[in-house]
Amino acid sequence: MLKTQCFLIVAALLLGTPIAHAEDTCGNKAATIVQQAYPGAKASADSFRVGDASITLPTADASGDDPHALICRAWPAYPQRLLVAVPLMTKIDDDGNEGDLDVLVIDRNSLKVQSRLRLHARMNDDAVRIADIQFDTARYRLTPDQSAFGLRISLEGSSRPDPFGEVDLSLYMVDHDRLRPVLDGIVTRKNGGEWDTQCAGTFDETHRTLAMDAATHNGYADILVTEKASSTTASVGKNGDCQQKISKQDQPAYRLSYDGKTYPVPKALKPLE
Repeated sequence: MLKTQCFLIVAALLLGTPIAHAEDTCGNKAATIVQQAYPGAKASADSFRVGDASITLPTADASGDDPHALICRAWPAYPQRLLVAVPLMTKIDDDGNEGDLDVLVIDRNSLKVQSRLRLHARMNDDAVRIADIQFDTARYRLTPDQSAFGLRISLEGSSRPDPFGEVDLSLYMVDHDRLRPVLDGIVTRKNGGEWDTQCAGTFDETHRTLAMDAATHNGYADILVTEKASSTTASVGKNGDCQQKISKQDQPAYRLSYDGKTYPVPKALKPLE
């Protein structure tokens, strides 16, 4: 019973507020999207080969269990466009994975690629694994007539005594048919801790929220980042049950301003390297 109680405590701390999986709008068009984007791709079962890389198509239930599968998301700010993320995997192994990530903006009707960006080695991982990739289509309005979209990549550590989780967000915009990053990585959720795998331990959790501000720099809206942090201490009580004490911490807000090319991110907010 004690282990069960503590497991639930740790699981809640690590998961934090669940991130809902984006609706997969690829449907039965995933294969056509790949063939349009990679004319030389060779099909085999539920995957394609592009050079020395493999592309995995999403499953029918689109459960999101495979972080190496292609994903799609409608872009509400531009209803005629579809966002696609294509992991180009050259290695998938228990010891670690390797691959690039292609981010595509395509026409929803013709499925033709309008703009794309290759993120080299973005799918590389080892002890800290990529657990999930999702598009974030919140209203990131940079200018009155230009909006960005986000890409969230979730990471999970493999150590049970030293649990770790992180969600990194990057923002991209279409600039004269060229897709480019405007915010290259900020941690929006981070969980970590150290415990005896039975009960006793300490755990930290941080959540950050981005909001567009009315103030501008170099023609682009500032981004306000608010942060909520908490620490939890778990210990065995007198009755043998696992008890927890939570302390919340007030954190300062951050303002990110566009420097003419990107939004520089303070070191304290940057992802794990």
